[in-house]
Amino acid sequence: MSLVDFFRGLFIGRKQKSDDPLDRASFALFLQKNGKAKSINKIYPLIEDSDWNVRNAAASTIVEYASEFPELKEKILSYLHDLIERSSLAIKLSTLEVLGHLKDYASKPYLVKILEESDYDLQYAAIRAIGYLDDADVLYPLKNVVYAKDYITRRAAILSVIRIADSVKEEEQSQKLTPHIHILIESYLELEQVGEIICKVMDYGNQSEFPDMKGYTESEIVKLEGLIEQKDYSVEIYQNFARLIFPVYFPLQEENN
Repeated sequence: MSLVDFFRGLFIGRKQKSDDPLDRASFALFLQKNGKAKSINKIYPLIEDSDWNVRNAAASTIVEYASEFPELKEKILSYLHDLIERSSLAIKLSTLEVLGHLKDYASKPYLVKILEESDYDLQYAAIRAIGYLDDADVLYPLKNVVYAKDYITRRAAILSVIRIADSVKEEEQSQKLTPHIHILIESYLELEQVGEIICKVMDYGNQSEFPDMKGYTESEIVKLEGLIEQKDYSVEIYQNFARLIFPVYFPLQEENN
């Protein structure tokens, strides 16, 4: 190491403990480009910083380290999972942002717990994170927040539902998404669409796997009917809607005796 590099490193290192948050953020970004695997221990305190810019820079750096040094990912996840259990709201929000970008299924129980136990502010961040897991099973905990009164939370849940549904392999969509048809209907109705996935499930889904009937408002049914009419629909789609929705605006075809 040259004398210039030594003094440069010393100068950058002092930024870590600077009173200026921009210095601390700069330090985190410096490590993102120049740090080694062992530098991760210098980044951890910065994700707990009091300043949003510092936390944001640290979050970006942690995501980069997990990608550049795969051997660190398990250690990083363990630290973040512990952090999310014990930290303040602001730090939890930054931590959830990192967990979302890491897209690791080990985070699923922590994200589900937040969805089930937290208020809208944390729910919103957890919804965004859980939506990146591309796992149809997370539609179960999302079904409650799709109906949230808070518009931002509800919108985030809806977009996550759509993203997760779209991530399911085409040949598995009918099987994996049939139990979740109500949350799909509600989500697409909010967006004033009837996605191809809904039509596929309603056309080819196994009736024995359909969930229980659910009540919809008249306006929802009228909107749904209008959206269906815009597509090339089949009798089976209407019949299966009749098995799921009440009041029945989609009459079942009477079987011949």
